[in-house]
Amino acid sequence: MYFCTVFNKLLAIILIALLAGSCKKEKFFIGDSTLQFSDWDNYSLDTLTFDTIFTREPGSNNPISVTHKFWVKNNEKQTVKANFVLAGGGNSPYRVSINGKQGPSIKDIEIPAGDSVWGFLQCTLEANNLTQPALVMDSLIAFVGNAQKKLYLAAYGWDAHYVRSAVLPCGGTWADKIKPYVIVNSALIAPGCTFTIKQGVTIYNSPRSALLVQGTLKIEGTATERVKFTGSLPRFDVRNYPNQWVGIIFYTNSTGNVLDYADIHNAGIGILDSTGNNGLKLNQVQIKYSGQAALIGISAHTQAVNCEFSEAGSYCFLGLTGGSYSFNHCTFASYVNYSNRTEGLFGLTNTLRNDNNAIIKLNPLTCKLNNCIIDGTQSNEIILDNSNLSTFSFTGTGNLIKNSIQHLPAADNYYNLNPKFRNIQRSNYQLDTLSPAQNKANNSIPLVNIDLLGKTRNAPPDIGAYERFD
Repeated sequence: MYFCTVFNKLLAIILIALLAGSCKKEKFFIGDSTLQFSDWDNYSLDTLTFDTIFTREPGSNNPISVTHKFWVKNNEKQTVKANFVLAGGGNSPYRVSINGKQGPSIKDIEIPAGDSVWGFLQCTLEANNLTQPALVMDSLIAFVGNAQKKLYLAAYGWDAHYVRSAVLPCGGTWADKIKPYVIVNSALIAPGCTFTIKQGVTIYNSPRSALLVQGTLKIEGTATERVKFTGSLPRFDVRNYPNQWVGIIFYTNSTGNVLDYADIHNAGIGILDSTGNNGLKLNQVQIKYSGQAALIGISAHTQAVNCEFSEAGSYCFLGLTGGSYSFNHCTFASYVNYSNRTEGLFGLTNTLRNDNNAIIKLNPLTCKLNNCIIDGTQSNEIILDNSNLSTFSFTGTGNLIKNSIQHLPAADNYYNLNPKFRNIQRSNYQLDTLSPAQNKANNSIPLVNIDLLGKTRNAPPDIGAYERFD
């Protein structure tokens, strides 16, 4: 009986304590307090600036900006209850989310003592009908009591020419150097048609978009006004990020393509070439930051002079199922950290094999490599698959090659020397002062008087796409 009495008293005490606790009110900070805005790395913010973004495509809610993340910190010793308001209200081009709640006005966000909540910001800007990007501002205001803290918001809106799922006009031209062109869901140059892109033009491409060439593409960049292809986010935070778009695809019957002074960046495959005779000529072209390959040829006929093929996830160049390839004063290099590449960056095969490695197709292959640099993270940067059942000719002179096996018969090729690029960490493959490639190019082949940047070469010239100038 005594035990039951004691137990009942203890149970009553516990129940009273639990009930008292359940009725206890949360104590909030009472007064005026200023919150702290900081970026995702916890650095204090007073202005959140967006990179330049495209203004809204007519009839669409896209594109939107990249999403900015930020923290809101409570420096008080008690929980605060905060309200947030976009100064522009419902008409603001900005959209905000705080701790999972959205709207131009967000109320009753509880932030524990010394703790933070997260926020996200995006914006969509209307066309401004200006030739240059226009600044659009607003502010996000945080209230605790009568105190307020402002986070200023700034973005530059850039009008663009939108090309959505389009067949480009025969004989058409892109020539606007001020307003960029944005390809959405791909653009096609039809068979028998020629399309020209003039100097200084910039082309942005949405994800999964490609420029499809069944006719003829002419790119007429210059040394001072190059034509630029990249992903659809202007001045993207990680400009060396691959796979932002598909790439440029040249079909089998496409002929007469000439690309001068073009930068093709951030694609999955920079160029996929399956043209026949007189298919594709690349002059002073840079293909960089490709997720899979900078240049792939499929039984193609490709000529490249003064070109850089670099920073590819798998291959800087891959010649499949034969073809005819000529490279003069080109640089093939890859030291990217977004790839687990284990094979060489320069590959050639005159076969097509199935999953069982059985040959299902053969084509003759010829490749001439003159005054080029092939260098990267692997000890063997050249991969050859010669079936001996069809022509396989790989020749060259005056090259600097990283490969433990010497594949080229000419005596004046240089193997396994550090080319001493200017800055591998920054993907700068120009030559440094002590590069062994200086003045070592072979002059017996057709002379190339300029380099990738359009600068006049010395005599004798340097190996690779760039001439070194002290």
